[in-house]
Parts: sequence; C-alpha cells; structure tokens
Amino acid sequence: MEIHVDYNPKNHKPKNHFFVSVHQTKKECISFDKTIKGHRIIKQVLVGKRKLPKNKKISGSWITIIIKNKKFMKTYKVKWIDMNKKDLINNEIWETIWEKPISKELTKKILFYSQLISGNFQHLDRYKKEMSDFEEMLKEQIKKLTNRVKQ
Repeated sequence: MEIHVDYNPKNHKPKNHFFVSVHQTKKECISFDKTIKGHRIIKQVLVGKRKLPKNKKISGSWITIIIKNKKFMKTYKVKWIDMNKKDLINNEIWETIWEKPISKELTKKILFYSQLISGNFQHLDRYKKEMSDFEEMLKEQIKKLTNRVKQ
C-alpha cells in the first residue's frame, strides 16, 4: 500500500489539519482531507499534465511523505494551484470525481496517525504496530467507500 501523508507534526499550524492519500493506481487515489478545501474523503484521478505556470500564484507549498508497505520511502516538495474540482499539483492535474463526508471519529484517528508519521517518518520501524493499524484502518475505510459508491 502506498500512502502519501502531508507533513503535519503536532506543532504544525493549523494543528488539526491533514491530507492523506492512498494510491490505488498511478492515476487514482482516495484522499482523506481536513484542510482549507474541505473536511471530506475524495476520490481523485489524474486527468492530464501541465507545467506550473510561472505567472500564476501558487495556492500552497509543502512537503509530502511517501510510505510504502509501512516503511518510509521518501519525501517530496508539493506545489499546488487550486482549480476548484481540479488541482494542479507538481505539473499533474488531479480531478475530484466524488466526495463524501468524513466522520469526527475518523478525523481524530487520521489526525493522530498523520502527526505520528510526520514526527517520526525517518524512524517508522519503531512504530510497526501503529503503521499496521493505520494501513488496516485505511483499507477498511476504502472498502466501505468503494462499496457505497458502486451501489
């Protein structure tokens, strides 16, 4: 399982925001979002590529952590331009194709794991149980969501 976690340690501002994406394929992901764009779960698909324009203001920039099979892989810098249902992220256009509400309980859990990972990403081997629990929780949530969407 490949998970992208936006850098979000406990002392980060705003303290209660997170963005976590689980990549289903190279062109599809399910994202858990509590940011300025919303408090929701979304499915995004890669719909194209376009260079970040030099004359347009960047909406945001941050570091994202990639975890694969419960292990830290790498970090990368994100540059984002908000285009409503579409987002230009590092020269890729991602479109939100559906959106669901996120519960308070799930929000608390994802915030906890987002902060745990952000504060310890280079030493995740110390958190094997937590990483397994995180992956299982995400798998369960995605299974529920995809079954609901098919109906």
